[in-house]
Amino acid sequence: MKNRGTDGTLRHIAVVGASDAGLRATAALRRQGFDGLMTLVDAGRGAPPGLDVEPLPHMTIESLDLTHDAGRALRLPDGRSLGFDGLVIATGAAARRPAGLRSGHPAVFALRTFDDHAEGDFGEDAENSLALRAALAAGPRVAVVGAGFTGCEVASYCRARGLDVTVVESRAAPLERVLGADMGHALAGLHRDHGTVMTTGARAVSLRPEGVVTADGGLVPADVVVIAAGSAPRTGWLRGSGLDIEDGVLLDATCAAVGASRVVAAGSVARWFNPLFGEVMRVEDHGHAETRSYTAEQAAAAADTLLADGECAMPFDSLPYYRSEQYGTEIQFVGLATGVPHVVAGTLAEREFVAVYSDGQLVTGALCVNSPAQLDRYRRMVAARVPTDVVFAPSTMLKSTV
Repeated sequence: MKNRGTDGTLRHIAVVGASDAGLRATAALRRQGFDGLMTLVDAGRGAPPGLDVEPLPHMTIESLDLTHDAGRALRLPDGRSLGFDGLVIATGAAARRPAGLRSGHPAVFALRTFDDHAEGDFGEDAENSLALRAALAAGPRVAVVGAGFTGCEVASYCRARGLDVTVVESRAAPLERVLGADMGHALAGLHRDHGTVMTTGARAVSLRPEGVVTADGGLVPADVVVIAAGSAPRTGWLRGSGLDIEDGVLLDATCAAVGASRVVAAGSVARWFNPLFGEVMRVEDHGHAETRSYTAEQAAAAADTLLADGECAMPFDSLPYYRSEQYGTEIQFVGLATGVPHVVAGTLAEREFVAVYSDGQLVTGALCVNSPAQLDRYRRMVAARVPTDVVFAPSTMLKSTV
């Protein structure tokens, strides 16, 4: 069936957010044959040269009105309304800043990602990374709040430069949210071996000029504080729209917003039902090539769905992927860390191993530490939802199955 978006029934598409997802969705809509008006609204710099859109750069959106088809509009700060037939939400996410950690210290950096090679001006994340690197050049004591991938990468960067660094993490182990407690504990030794102080089970509650205060009344002295507490989807402008925006815009399996017609979303702002796992999830774009590829695929899927207008829209499934380098150790993870991890190659002691996660029936995820050549093999297992007993079968059976 022909896309309704290319037969004249969809005349004006508004894309909110010139994020990677927003730009890729815009390009995909043109590539798939939409030749109507497209408006790109963004609070930053707007559209790059050559993109066939009507740009509204340096513009925020006050609210979204989805009350009825005739009144579907974006409300602008100056009181104007921008009507549309179709909408792409691609406003991304910002570094999360817990309420108690927003003031009280003179040198605080909130990071969603950390690019230790950023040069020049490539957006908010790169700018924050550059500013942090400049502050670290003075040789300060550093406290990092949060032991996710970003926090651990910052700690690694600091130790490589001989800085004293303490990581404050409320969970029992670093990387526990993504990798689970068992593998988090296994990798905690990586930090200890390199002189990083890893303080787990400690919640940062406030900042003072001399450092970070924890819930038990302790103080972590620091000249520089890095908040690496995850990300918050940029959805404030969607309050009152009727959309479900708890931890991102809720989408169905086709990337269509639940409860609204001709509204889609993509990127870090999107929380969608992933049919591969049968779960609703939000996948962060960490700036690596593989997560960029995921963003491009989801943006294209959202464009497909918008043009199909509910007719013949295809589900979008994807494998969450994370990559991180810490203290010279390469950590790659695909899938979900549900169930129990089993080391199937290498050893934890040597920190060169593969751990496969299983829910007791199916393979759910795979962690490859200093084992890049193994990644594709186990990625295919997770994507194929291979039965657990196959993973622990003799290698000949394993090769014949995958």
